[in-house]
Amino acid sequence: MFFNKKNDSDVKKAAPQWNISEKGLTDNINNIFYETAKLATAERKDSENNTHITVWYEGKYITNLLIESDKRNPFDNFYVRECDDFIEDLPNIEFEDINSSPLTLSVSSLNYKSKNYATSGLRTQKVSNKYEVYSYGNLITSVDETHANHIEKAKKIFLHRKYGLPNSSLRNQYSKLQHEKIENSKLANLNQNEILLTTETAPNFKVIKRLDVITAECVYGMNIFKDILASLSDTFGGRNKSIQNTLRDARKTALAELRKEAFSLGANAVIGIDLDYSEISGGGKSGMLFIVASGTAVIIER
Repeated sequence: MFFNKKNDSDVKKAAPQWNISEKGLTDNINNIFYETAKLATAERKDSENNTHITVWYEGKYITNLLIESDKRNPFDNFYVRECDDFIEDLPNIEFEDINSSPLTLSVSSLNYKSKNYATSGLRTQKVSNKYEVYSYGNLITSVDETHANHIEKAKKIFLHRKYGLPNSSLRNQYSKLQHEKIENSKLANLNQNEILLTTETAPNFKVIKRLDVITAECVYGMNIFKDILASLSDTFGGRNKSIQNTLRDARKTALAELRKEAFSLGANAVIGIDLDYSEISGGGKSGMLFIVASGTAVIIER
């Protein structure tokens, strides 16, 4: 299936600019292919029952197409998603300013005295019985009210094509998907085992962004046998390996949890690490060993 944006005899004789298949939409002039699954269309019929179609790809405007009233919408054959984000087209308009100088207006630009001015930077302002036209604050010319409205309309269409319609569900959906894609890519590039634990500063890395202060808590029980061994050590002196091993395990576990917390934020380093130990007891007996590891999750330049 193929079609063109215009329907004059010259275009009909030429090769079609666009054609669509089960796999996707092809721009034959610019040699660009758009996958069917990522397309969306919005349509509107005119007084002659022709169908005007706005085509979107991954939430971005692609083109406006015209389907003549006696032809079937080719997108219907391939179950392309429908949406409400229709943006009208604007044919090129040739007119004169108040000094009878010719101008040509399109959606993307205003041509005046062999110079093109981007519509995104145009602004009109009423002064007496005319409208002054400015390009990024610089006065270009003056026109009547009708053509001032055309300029504002062209600017509005251009901005809607570039940024999408305000409060567009299609735009919001793809913005959310794009954000999730970036976050997933960020995490995919990180290796949890390579999260760094170090001091606040070091000469061999540069902190690009500080994300958040993070903590990890670990609680260990001091059972009755360890209590007995601790009492013997207190009585006879010497080191208590059982208690030392418990402290070592608690420290490793707390730091491992701190790595996981940093990794979940997208960090590749933790700086300013601090370890705090305390004992939770009751009735005068040893009960639970409590350890807290804290630091700042950051992204460093590799």
